[in-house]
Amino acid sequence: MVVADDESSGPRRSRALAAALTFELISLLLITASVVFFAAHLASRSDDFSGDATARGVLLVLVPPMAVVVGLALLGARQAVERAAAPDGPPLSTVLRVALWTATIANAAVVVSILTSLYHARTTWVALGFLLAAALSTVAWACARTARVRRPPLT
Repeated sequence: MVVADDESSGPRRSRALAAALTFELISLLLITASVVFFAAHLASRSDDFSGDATARGVLLVLVPPMAVVVGLALLGARQAVERAAAPDGPPLSTVLRVALWTATIANAAVVVSILTSLYHARTTWVALGFLLAAALSTVAWACARTARVRRPPLT
């Protein structure tokens, strides 16, 4: 039996996007915890992380609120993806669309950051960076596409 592409790939794509957003949320939590820990605990003599007290202070002030905003956006984007995948579900609210666009912008910013940091990397890291940038670009594109889909209101 042959199944039409639209019937089976829609739910599969939405599950894959929801899983990617969940993975991004877990990664965000781990990276935020690491950055805050290192910024708070490394002494000024450290060469591995910013030894500048001002830079560490900025990291401690900016990273947690940014992580909360992006984390909430990822949670909202995941909920929006699940709602958009439901054939008879309600249309996406403005808040969920904002969450999807915020997740899109955050992913695009990470892609730009990765690509701009590859100019001096070794070949293996360039390949890994391009792979990661491609994956994050795909997630950003899928979030933007989901945010743009308009479904007529139920009558």
